Amino acid sequence: MNKETLEQFIPLLIERLKPVAPVKIILFGSYASGTPDEESDVDLLVVTNSEHFPKNFKEKSAIYLEVSKHIRDLRGQISIDLLVHTKPMHQKFVEMDSMFSKEITQNGIVVYEANHQSMA
Repeated sequence: MNKETLEQFIPLLIERLKPVAPVKIILFGSYASGTPDEESDVDLLVVTNSEHFPKNFKEKSAIYLEVSKHIRDLRGQISIDLLVHTKPMHQKFVEMDSMFSKEITQNGIVVYEANHQSMA
């Protein structure tokens, strides 16, 4: 996917995810760093408005599936690697201060933030 296609895709993605009321959507990985190639997928982190911290894999999967179903048809057109967090999950992720969390928080591009609407 080229930059123009990505710029068209982001507003569509945001619109499709509105029913789950995301707090934040972050583009990370090769598209955020400007180094995608023809094999690259679109790496996205969606932070939901939920205050729930899942107790097990089943609960975490349910949260993921709730978000994923809204972009299922887009995933058939564009390869998307989706990461879904609730607000407390995201807080813990950031506090872990891992290389992966730093990569997303420092180099990711916030394409949507609830109080700021689309930033793309």
